[in-house]
Amino acid sequence: MRIRSLPALTIVALSLLAGCSQDDEAADHGSGAASSESSSENKPSAGEASALERAVEAYVTAYFGNDAPTALGMMSQRCRTVLVHEAEHADKRGEEAYAAAVEQVAGEHGPRKAADVTVDEVTGDRARVSYRVEGLPEFDQKGQPWAREDGAWRYDAC
Repeated sequence: MRIRSLPALTIVALSLLAGCSQDDEAADHGSGAASSESSSENKPSAGEASALERAVEAYVTAYFGNDAPTALGMMSQRCRTVLVHEAEHADKRGEEAYAAAVEQVAGEHGPRKAADVTVDEVTGDRARVSYRVEGLPEFDQKGQPWAREDGAWRYDAC
């Protein structure tokens, strides 16, 4: 069995899809993500839920389909800033490092789609979404944060 090490930026880009962070609690507070408390105000309208579900599906399809420009464009401004910051510390450009990581993931796993997308809650411009990545249970998500920016839902799990 051959074990290979991944460059730090590849790990950061992979963790962005997986919704991991070095400090999940701090990431939740920093993203302004919706709280886990459930109330009627946290239930999205049908149109809002549909738009968010489509955004999740598009992001997962782009990420596993080796379409880094689309996936990057679907990230919140906060996550793009984190990505660029991490890249600068590795003396690289964020977009290039992210594109390399997406290419690697697509090469290893091939095209994938999101399945069973569920909008857990929406509070203002913040949401939590759960879904499966077909054939890759290690990428399944529960309560992944998303943010609405300029009227569009953006991936915010960084």
